[in-house]
Amino acid sequence: MANFQITPSRVTVENTEYSFSNLYLFHTPLGPNRNQFGVTSSDAATGLGAIVVNNWPIYDGAGPGATVVARAQGLHIHAGNWNNVFSIVFENQRFNGSTLEVMGISVEHGEHAIVGGTGQFAMARGVIYKKFHEQRSDGNIIQLTIRGFFPVLKRSPQTSRVIKMGPYGGDGGVALDITDIPSRLESITIRYGGVIDGIEFSYFDQYGQKRTTGRWGGSGGTYTRTIELAPSEFVKGVSGTIGSYRQFNNIIRTLAIVTNVRTYGPFGNPQNGTTPFSTPAQNNGSIVGFFARGMRFLDAIGVYVQETQI
Repeated sequence: MANFQITPSRVTVENTEYSFSNLYLFHTPLGPNRNQFGVTSSDAATGLGAIVVNNWPIYDGAGPGATVVARAQGLHIHAGNWNNVFSIVFENQRFNGSTLEVMGISVEHGEHAIVGGTGQFAMARGVIYKKFHEQRSDGNIIQLTIRGFFPVLKRSPQTSRVIKMGPYGGDGGVALDITDIPSRLESITIRYGGVIDGIEFSYFDQYGQKRTTGRWGGSGGTYTRTIELAPSEFVKGVSGTIGSYRQFNNIIRTLAIVTNVRTYGPFGNPQNGTTPFSTPAQNNGSIVGFFARGMRFLDAIGVYVQETQI
């Protein structure tokens, strides 16, 4: 038996803007590389009823070296105008698998409406502005500018708390910590080589102010990786290994960041004889900040976990 229920929400909402420019949709209805196919013909008297399915690639440029970042997959129906209904399915690394749901008329000109989204664009709204770029023998290239917003649900301060877990590692170096209570991570930068040399991160405090730490640990390391978290992406866990390196004992050898979207890492160089550690967020929570010990390397790391109170 169906159950329809409406209840007050304990979350607050803020909108996040997105703006994508210099994207190019290749509309190729002709030739061996065509990316659409008619499945019905139109009525002879009215011209209505033709249905065409499409899989139009969207590139990050119009030249021969451009890369496909998304595909417009759906159909268009002739009902006086060509009415389009399709999903923009992203394939680039940052938004892979997320979609924007699109409706509108015409392919080459005017505007399309964004009426929804999934993944990192859940509940998105917006507009796609189209500009004719180039006519080709087998079709056309259309320049796209995509602008809109989507809501980001934030836990109410009354329904969550922030606790510290750890640290994991040794007692070398000096203690490193933040002074503001964190509420959301924005980015994490890891410097590494044979070990984790250092870490820094930016976060929003409980008042919505952005804060950025300096480098925690040493200035060495061969590689640097910055993880930019999408507005709807949050850290679910941190894992790694602890071991010796040169004359240093019990330092962080490897580090991995696990979000609701993907796993970043592990970074560093795992060796035999290391001890693994893992700190997943509990109670539907998320990791919103770090504290640590470090000097020449990252000796230990702990996490701030924001837990939802149910």
